[in-house]
Amino acid sequence: MTIGENIRRIRKAKNMTQKELGEKLGGLSQQQIGRWENNTEQNPKLETQIKIANALGVPVSHLNDTLGWLKEPEYLPLERSLERIGFTLGHDDDGFLWIHYPDGTLEISIDDLSALENDVDSYLRFKLEEFRQKHREDFRPDRKRTQERSKDAR
Repeated sequence: MTIGENIRRIRKAKNMTQKELGEKLGGLSQQQIGRWENNTEQNPKLETQIKIANALGVPVSHLNDTLGWLKEPEYLPLERSLERIGFTLGHDDDGFLWIHYPDGTLEISIDDLSALENDVDSYLRFKLEEFRQKHREDFRPDRKRTQERSKDAR
């Protein structure tokens, strides 16, 4: 499917009109949305695709089939995190993987992507433990789990 066909499909699934989508995109006209959906105009720029995806509440890879392999569930959390801060994942037909920065593009390997995922997870665990220590008086241990761990240790 084309980007335009994906925009239309997702927009309709969300019970949104072209006019409503245009308004969510800062006042774009219904006609502009229609031109993209009917493929009568060049695909929107990547930055606009990100805005459209955010307005529709989906990852940008759901609009852009060239990113189809990134639709695998394992990539969605990282992709959503990157999109929230203005970055996207992409690849080309030669198998090169890219991170699209707001001001350029960086080629990375699948190992780099996996390391980034691991670092995000590690940082989140670190920050959660930091919150627990900072708000120690508000932490309530799960007695059942504590008892199960005690049994397992024996």
